[in-house]
Amino acid sequence: MKEIIKGSFQVGSNDNVSGILNTEDGSNEFNCWSSELFNVESHSDIYGKTSEGKYISLINCLGNTGRNMYGQKISFNAKIYSHLMIVGTSKILPSEDLFKSISLTIDNPERMIPRRSGFDYINFPNDELLSALKRQEYHEELEPNDGAVIAYFDGNFKIFNQETKIGRVSASNCLSTGGGYSINGVSIKNKVVVNINFEEPLLLEEAFGRAYKLSLFLRFVSGSGLHFGEVSLKKDCEDKHQELLVLHSNYNWGENKKDRFTSDPLVDVNSEEFLCILKSWFDKEDRDTVRYSFYGSYFQEGYSPSRLIAVANLFDIFPKTIGEEKNKLPEGSPELLEELESRIKSDFEDFETIRQSLLHSISNISRKSLKDRIFERISILEEHPTTRPLGADDLRYIVRKAILVRNLFVHGSRNDRLFKKVDPFEFQCLFIDTLEYIYGWSELIENGWSGENVKIWNEGHKMHFLEKTIIDGLRILKDRLEKQI
Repeated sequence: MKEIIKGSFQVGSNDNVSGILNTEDGSNEFNCWSSELFNVESHSDIYGKTSEGKYISLINCLGNTGRNMYGQKISFNAKIYSHLMIVGTSKILPSEDLFKSISLTIDNPERMIPRRSGFDYINFPNDELLSALKRQEYHEELEPNDGAVIAYFDGNFKIFNQETKIGRVSASNCLSTGGGYSINGVSIKNKVVVNINFEEPLLLEEAFGRAYKLSLFLRFVSGSGLHFGEVSLKKDCEDKHQELLVLHSNYNWGENKKDRFTSDPLVDVNSEEFLCILKSWFDKEDRDTVRYSFYGSYFQEGYSPSRLIAVANLFDIFPKTIGEEKNKLPEGSPELLEELESRIKSDFEDFETIRQSLLHSISNISRKSLKDRIFERISILEEHPTTRPLGADDLRYIVRKAILVRNLFVHGSRNDRLFKKVDPFEFQCLFIDTLEYIYGWSELIENGWSGENVKIWNEGHKMHFLEKTIIDGLRILKDRLEKQI
C-alpha cells in the first residue's frame, strides 16, 4: 500500500504530537512535531491514530528530538525510525497480542507459478457459448457475435494447501475485476497471497519469524527475483475486518527486480511433490541456522572471501544425524588422548591461551573434518538417479581446493603447491558456486525432490545456471594446475 499516512501520536509524556509518513517513496522515516517537548526513548513503541480512526503502531523505534526557534516561539520535531509499522483497527502490543495468521502477497507470482491454465482468452467462441452469454440476465445489453473475445478465470482460487510445523501453509488467487459497460473494456487482475494459519496464536516476533522462513524457502525454489510486497496479520482468521496491514518491516522480503525473463521453479508448486517437500523442509527445524547461512550466501550477488568462508562453514555447523559415527582412531588412542589432556592441563596451567588451543585441537581429532562433511553431502547427489554432466569426482576435486583457499582466508595458512599456480581470489567464484550447488541440491533431494518433472530443470534458474559456471570454472582450474611452471 502506497500512501501518505497522517495522524496524531503520543510520544513519551506528550500526547499531542502530529506526524506524517510518506510510504509512496518507500521511506521508513516518520516525521513528527509538536509545540511541546517530547522525547523518543530508544526501542520504544509509539502509537497514534489517523483522522479515519485507524490505529498506527510504530514498534521498536529510534530517533532524536530537535528544536526550532521562530522568534519567541519554540517547536520540537523528530525523525523516527521503527522496525515495524502496522496500521489497523487496533494498536499492537508486541509482548501481549497474539496472532492467528500472517499473509504475504507476491508482487511477481510468475516467478513461482510460471504457467497457470486458470486464466486465458477464448477467441471466436462457438455458438453454444454465445447463446449462454446472451442468456445472462444481468448483461441485457450484451450481444456477442462470432468475433467475440472472452477473458476468463476458471474459479480455482486454491493453489496449494499443506499442514507443516510452522502452521498450515496455503497460497490462493485473489481476483479483482474492473470495467464493464464501458468502451475502455474490462480487466481481470490477480494477486497471489501466501498465508500461514498457526495452530496456536503466536506473538508478533514468532509470527514474523515463521513467515520469513517460508519466504526464504519460496525464494530459493522459485525462479529469479521472487518478491513479497504486502504483509498483513490477523488476530482472528474468521474476522476480515481485523486485518492489520504492515507498512514496513526490517525483514528482507526480496527485491522487486524487473528481469527480462522468468524461469521455472525447482519444484512445480501445483504438484504433490511440492507439498511433500514443503512439509519435510519445515519438519527439520534443527537446520534453521544452517539454512539461514545458505540463504545469506545464495541471495548475494557479489563474491568475496567472507562469502566463501560463510558458505564453507555452514557444512561445519550442519546438525549431526542420529547415530553419526566419529572418525575412527587406532586402538588405545582414547587412553593416550586422556593422558595427554591431563598433562596439558597441568603443564600449561599458567598459559591459558596455549592450553585452550591444545585442548581444542585434541577434541577435534575424532571429529569429522570439513572435507568429510562436504563429501557426505556430495554422496547424496551421487546416489540420486539423475544424469548431469557434473560428476561427484569433479565436485570432490573442486572442494579439496576450495577448503585450502578457505583455510588461507581464515588462518592465513598457505599451500604453496596450489598457490604457486592459482591465485586464490581468481577462483573464489567457482568455489562459492560449487558449495552452494552441493548444499542446495542435497537439501532438496533429502526432502523429497525426485527430478522427474521436466518443468523443474529450466536453464534460467540459478541452481541450474550454477552447473554451467562450475563446469567452465573447473576446466580453467584444471588447465591452470596442469601447467608446468
